[in-house]
Parts: sequence; C-alpha cells; structure tokens
Amino acid sequence: MKAKTRVRIIFLSLTTLAMGLPLLFLTAPPIPRHLGPEAIAVSFVENLTNANFEEARLLVTPESMETVHLFETLIGSQCNELKSKPTHFNVSDSKMNSTQDSLFIEGKLFFSDKHKLIRRINLVLVNREGRWLVDCHDNTIF
Repeated sequence: MKAKTRVRIIFLSLTTLAMGLPLLFLTAPPIPRHLGPEAIAVSFVENLTNANFEEARLLVTPESMETVHLFETLIGSQCNELKSKPTHFNVSDSKMNSTQDSLFIEGKLFFSDKHKLIRRINLVLVNREGRWLVDCHDNTIF
C-alpha cells in the first residue's frame, strides 16, 4: 500500500471519528441531573399528574401501589386531558429525619405553560435498601 493511500485512509478515519462522536453524544439519552430524593419526588409527581402511571409506580413503596391505582381509577377518562396539560413540580423545602431514613418534601405543582400554581404537595420519601421511594400509602398526595 502506498504512503498516499495510507494517509488518505487515516484522514478519512479521523474525519469519520470527528463527525461521529458529536453525533453520538447528541443522540444519547440525557443524563439525569440529580439522582437524589428530590429528583425522585419531582419525577413521581410529574409522572402522576401527566398520567404516566407505570413510571409513577416504579417510584413508590409497595404499600403505596394501591394509592397510585386509586389515583389512576379516579382520573380514568381524563388521561388524555392530563397529558395535554403538562405540569412541573418544584421542591420548596426538604427535611431529613434524624436517622436519615426518611425525608419530608414540600413542593408546588404548576402548569408548565402558564406557571399557574395548581396546589402545594407534601411528600414523604423513605430509604429502602439504598433507594429512595415515595411513601403515599395514607393518600396524602390528594
């Protein structure tokens, strides 16, 4: 193989890498900003209020599954309406208990497009086997 051909192959390979790597990073799924309990609370409330009940179930304790099912039943036919009006949840305050196995979170739920306050929500998160989960088995989410 001639030296000119080798240089062209190397140049072509470097060009492909230079163009391919940025495209790879642009198409990769976003990395979550926070993996802590506040992010779990935000994800839970937003999934619940946007009718993503399967995603919300992944973030609750086993005792709270019934509450999510009850919420899903109450919403029923309004799922499409909920999905068309996205919401966002802002954490206002969080307080850890002294044993650091539960966290009390206060927040505000807003319509995303209007920034209009829908309601204040208080959540309790518990640490189960190193994973933070929402504990809403006493129906405090309503």
